[in-house]
This record gives sequence, C-alpha cells and structure tokens, in this order.
Amino acid sequence: MKYYIYLLSSLIMISCNEKSVRINDSAGKLNDILVVIDSDNWDGQIGDSIRAVLARPIDGIVREEPMFTLNQVKPESFSGMLKKSRNYLFIQKSDSTGVAIRKDKYAMPQLGVIIRGPNTQAIATAISDNADDIINIFNDSEIAEKQRLIKQVQLNTDGIKDRFGIVITVPQAYFEAKREDPDFVWLRRPIPEGTMDIMIYEVPLNEINRDSTVVQDIVRVRDSIGSRKIPVDNGTFLTEPAFSPFVNETQIDGKFAFETKGTWYVKNKFMAGPFVNYAVYNESKENWLIIEGYVSAPNAEQRNYLFELEAILKSIDFVE
Repeated sequence: MKYYIYLLSSLIMISCNEKSVRINDSAGKLNDILVVIDSDNWDGQIGDSIRAVLARPIDGIVREEPMFTLNQVKPESFSGMLKKSRNYLFIQKSDSTGVAIRKDKYAMPQLGVIIRGPNTQAIATAISDNADDIINIFNDSEIAEKQRLIKQVQLNTDGIKDRFGIVITVPQAYFEAKREDPDFVWLRRPIPEGTMDIMIYEVPLNEINRDSTVVQDIVRVRDSIGSRKIPVDNGTFLTEPAFSPFVNETQIDGKFAFETKGTWYVKNKFMAGPFVNYAVYNESKENWLIIEGYVSAPNAEQRNYLFELEAILKSIDFVE
C-alpha cells in the first residue's frame, strides 16, 4: 500500500511537467467517470475491481445507489469528444505497476487516473490496494467542481457569518426557513420530488466526546435538535435506529471534524431519507459547530442531491 502511495505522489509531479494539448472546456455530468479499458478486461477481473471500488453503494442511502456512474469505452475509441470527459480512468498494460494522476491533459478542468500493470492480477491488485485514494481523488475533484459552479450563483449568507463566524457557499435556490431563532439556521431548497435542507447550530464541547461514545453522542445531539427545531405535523424528526450511522474523522477548513452519514426518519410517519452531518471542533469558541444536510425525496435518486449538500457543507471557512 505504501509503495503505491509513494509512486502516485512521484507521478503527480512528473505529470505536471508533461506538455498538454487542451481542447476547450471539459464535458460530463457530475460523478460520471469514463473508464478506458478493452471489453474483455471490463467484463473480467479488472472490471470487477473497478466496479467494487467506484460503484460501491453510498453510505446513508437505504436504496442502493453507486458512488460514481461508470461508462466504458475501448482505448481505440478514446478520441475526439470522449477525450474532453472531465473524469476518466485509463487502464494500461506496462512493465511496472502503479497509479498516476494526470490533470488537464486534454481539456479543463479534467482529472485522469491511469492504472498500470504487467498483467490482469497486478492491475486488479493496484485498484483494490489503492481504493480509498482513488475514491478520494475523484471525489475531491468533483466537490471542487461543484463548489466552483455554486459560486457562480451563490446566496448572500452574511447573516450566517454574523451569527456563527463562518463563510459558507450556498446556491441561490436555497432560502432561510427559520429566521427568528438566533442560535439555529435552517436553509431549504424545493426540488420536484421534495426538499433539500441544511441545519447549522452549535453545542458545548461536552456534548460530543472524542471516544467510543461518539456515534451515540452525535445521534443524541441531532435527535435533540431535530425534534425541537424541525417542525413536522404529527411526527418527530429523528435518526433512523435500524441503520447505524457511518462516522469518520475528517477536517473542515483545517479543523478536526466528525463526518456522519446515516438515515433520518419521522416517527409516526412514512418519511425518511439520507443525511450528512459534520461536527466541527471550534477551538476558538470551545464548542462544536454542527452543519448538516439532508434530503427528503423518497421517490427520486438521491446521490446527486446528497453530493450537493456535501459540497456546500465542505465549503465552510471560519472567520478568525
């Protein structure tokens, strides 16, 4: 594993010095990846390894949806408009094994991940051994692209800055649903199938412990706030107990944070959906900043909605 990470880093530096031919702007939907590989390998072990990594189910969505949409093309067909794809994964036979990144080679912005190996087994192993790195490379690139697009139509969030000391990039499609509460922000975006929502609030440090109880602490905090702050007719906004949330350590604007992905539901009603929650350790205020996005669209595919919320939440900058 360490070998591949080192090789990846060295090849990044090499690829930056390559001469590139840029053909206008890149094209492609968010979270789509063009996989350049011959059909036999796509239908075999290498293809299985690619799908196991990049088409794995998204955490928090009960009805399974893939992390990325994969479209396969043969190497000899990788030309013309296809070379303008914003994301591509290129499988290449080579004497050496490794993973390389190539940025803006044929268009801008563009991310290419090249996986090399002398045989099928070596390539499949390189994919599985570097699974998390490959996912993060594509996901970080897509988050950055989504944030770039949002900045073109962003909402004025000066009120949030004044109340919480943060700058957050939100599209104009959202509106503030609850203005009278100085300690709680609730943003909503109507969509054809339902709504997308964002909550922002703060809790004392002792509400969430950085130990084995963190999952229970985060669930307790969000259930307490959700049940009191989110109005639902004849129901209560809670965390679905049947599906244990996924919790990971991460950073938001350089600050330690817990990322939690799970399922919300409304008690006594047939309402549920995915959420992504960040509890950010704010040392200067000695508290946790909680930022959460959730989707209420039971009859729709929810991946891209959840992805937009993740991009918004990760855009936060603390005002020092």
